[in-house]
Amino acid sequence: MFVENCEEGGYFADCPSLPGCHVQGETLEETLHEMHKAIEAYIADLRARREPIPRPRQVTIASIAVPA
Repeated sequence: MFVENCEEGGYFADCPSLPGCHVQGETLEETLHEMHKAIEAYIADLRARREPIPRPRQVTIASIAVPA
């Protein structure tokens, strides 16, 4: 999962291992809480449909500074 600050305020979180599983929140704590709930619901739905649960992917996040 990754979390980024939104330009308009708040946060956006995405779980690359679960396509379409993403949330937004006003605070980091709210965003993490909502993502936890979203992941649980996503996995419950996969189980209900007897579909395989994707294995977590290893993701590396890096930032670079580019002169303006």
